[in-house]
Amino acid sequence: MHNEKRGAPKAFIFDLDGTLVDALPDIQANANRALKQLGYDFQLSLAETQPHVGGGAQKLASNVLGKPMEHPDTMALYHAFADIYEQHPADFGVPFPTVMETLNALRARGIPMSVVTAKPAKARVQVLDQLGLTPYLTLALSPEDGFAKKPAPDMLFECCRAMGVSPSETVMVGDTRFDVEAGLNAKCMKVCFAEHGYQDMPAEYADQVISLPTFSALLTLFDA
Repeated sequence: MHNEKRGAPKAFIFDLDGTLVDALPDIQANANRALKQLGYDFQLSLAETQPHVGGGAQKLASNVLGKPMEHPDTMALYHAFADIYEQHPADFGVPFPTVMETLNALRARGIPMSVVTAKPAKARVQVLDQLGLTPYLTLALSPEDGFAKKPAPDMLFECCRAMGVSPSETVMVGDTRFDVEAGLNAKCMKVCFAEHGYQDMPAEYADQVISLPTFSALLTLFDA
């Protein structure tokens, strides 16, 4: 079981929203709750919410309001969204197809796994716990934990330290430009792009990234 072929991955780092979990309906619902709570007279459709996923809640608030990241209105919406998300972490969200089977297969091989996400830390903890993902993970990190946001590689480096591997032995899996660039900046062994996610593959990185038609396609990396 553990006699992996030379060059097989020794660890995996996953993005959360759009990669492991279909969180778009929860992001939409919680953003709309926050907008209503603060007295805004508009709500977001799923289609309007989708482009804002992946860059973190503060960026989402900035984009939705059309105001700078540090603007008081942006910060108020960000904090309201984060607090509401903690109360409604996964009303609708579920793991994408083949995610749980793949995590079980990796765990059976003794492969450590971690999560790096732009989701607010309190909400991340609730989502991972509620959907049963926490037991699979060595570490899960958000920028609130004191790290630069993706595409900076800082959270990936910290996960590698915790898992006892180097980035050159680790596969990064995500669904946005931020994830791809973080994996490349960390000099990960491979960077994989989940086609079921919320953004299209950045064309300029297509030749450096493995596209995953299904999440379970990750397991083919052990056959290479």
